[in-house]
Amino acid sequence: MTSNSIKPFRWYLKKTARGGMCLATLPSKRLLLSNNQSNYSLLRVLTYHRFGNVYRDPFCIELKEFQAQMDWIARQNLAVSLTDIESFLAGKKDLPRNAVLVSVDDGYRSLYLNALPILKQYSIPAVAFITTSNIDSSSPNNYSKNNETIEPYLTWKEVEALAEAGIAIGSHALTHRSLGKMSLDEAYQEAVMSRESIEKNLGINVTAFAYPFGTFPDFNNSTTLILKESGYKLAFTSQHGAIVPKLDPLTLPRIKVEGGEPMWMFRLLVYGGLDEWRLIDRMLWRLQQSP
Repeated sequence: MTSNSIKPFRWYLKKTARGGMCLATLPSKRLLLSNNQSNYSLLRVLTYHRFGNVYRDPFCIELKEFQAQMDWIARQNLAVSLTDIESFLAGKKDLPRNAVLVSVDDGYRSLYLNALPILKQYSIPAVAFITTSNIDSSSPNNYSKNNETIEPYLTWKEVEALAEAGIAIGSHALTHRSLGKMSLDEAYQEAVMSRESIEKNLGINVTAFAYPFGTFPDFNNSTTLILKESGYKLAFTSQHGAIVPKLDPLTLPRIKVEGGEPMWMFRLLVYGGLDEWRLIDRMLWRLQQSP
């Protein structure tokens, strides 16, 4: 058990709701694919956090599940890069219908140890959003705190290895606090200092940001302006939905991929089965903030 695992009732309720929504939207998705709008370009950004075998933890994906997902994406030729999305939103590039970008939040070590080999095996582009104050902050291995197993964060050497392997690196703020719940000065520091830290350690240009938590109260017009002034071109929330041309590049939606869900459900969420979960995002955001 970990601090991230949840009680059985809530676990099964959430899984039933997510699966039910995927199945409920299936007829409309089939209709969309069969009518004249079938060539309409849209894409989805998939959000992951950790990779391993942790019982009843929605933020942790088993490796066999992740491998099956990446294998399917590769065979369907749906994977795109962060650069592709920049070009798509600028109207400079068209992408395959239902294209996906793989994104991984927080900067846990299992991204490097467990997910990277699979991403490389299938040549899947991805972006890692790291909280910079956490990098180099953990012991080398999993450790215990209050009798719970805690996964360590990446080291800067491991982040560098990710970048060298072709994984884009973006900011997940300096301290993983809600930008929408702090002063504007604090939010500006979170945005600028995290970007500068990545650029200093890796010697790369950072243009993408993922809001910590990314729920409804965690971003607003002021934070959007701050990110723009801080040099970011793209910013991602945790609000579900597809990305379409001309969408605001600093409030982009994503789709959370959870552990313990079957492959048929993953395929449906790639095709839009959880796009309407954004209604839940707006109503139950207090229950959705990641640890």
